[in-house]
Amino acid sequence: MTRIPIAAIHLVALLTFACTANAADGVIEGTAFYQPDSQKPWRYARYYVADAKKGHLAEAVVCLTDRQLRGLRPPMESRTVTVGQEDYRFIPETVALRIGDQVKFTNSDATLHNVMALGGNESFNVSLAQDGEFTQTFRRAGNLKQPVKIGCSFHSQMQAWIFVFDHPFYAVTAENGRYRFEGVPPGEYTLELFHPAGGMRVSRAVTVTAGQTNSIDLRTSPADIIK
Repeated sequence: MTRIPIAAIHLVALLTFACTANAADGVIEGTAFYQPDSQKPWRYARYYVADAKKGHLAEAVVCLTDRQLRGLRPPMESRTVTVGQEDYRFIPETVALRIGDQVKFTNSDATLHNVMALGGNESFNVSLAQDGEFTQTFRRAGNLKQPVKIGCSFHSQMQAWIFVFDHPFYAVTAENGRYRFEGVPPGEYTLELFHPAGGMRVSRAVTVTAGQTNSIDLRTSPADIIK
């Protein structure tokens, strides 16, 4: 079975929403960067920053925050994202969804794994043998503040995060750190970035004007780690 890359899934969702966007709406786009700190080294940076000179940050969740976004109509059809258990890792490790979307967990390792919700608005605990599958529908939004953390009770080093949103303006950055939101209604918002593996979080105020594009790069460092 061919698995669609998570970045492609998020791109399809954004493009689908963009097709229905009003021409009077705006665009927000940019790149997430990691800035190293010699006094506070991040031991896992090599997994999320492919090129230290460029600093592009992968697997960061970027989203807009504002109460008015909750009233936007959800998509007609739900999506299913596949998260595989491969080489004792969850792949992808970070996933962002809309309310009603599903995640299909699979196990391709020749060992018994487990899929367990460790926090957030969901509760499940299922063991998967090799080639096993389990699908969970996520019906409640935790947005950026309350992701569903996923673990494996047999292998404590395995972890993943599922972010469930009640609006369409969210993205998980790929290796190039890019994000883009189209069809954003004019208004004032908070643009937020959170890297769950690094615990780093930053935010910026942004004003969206009809028909204009806001180019906003987001930079984070160990100084932004949430205590």
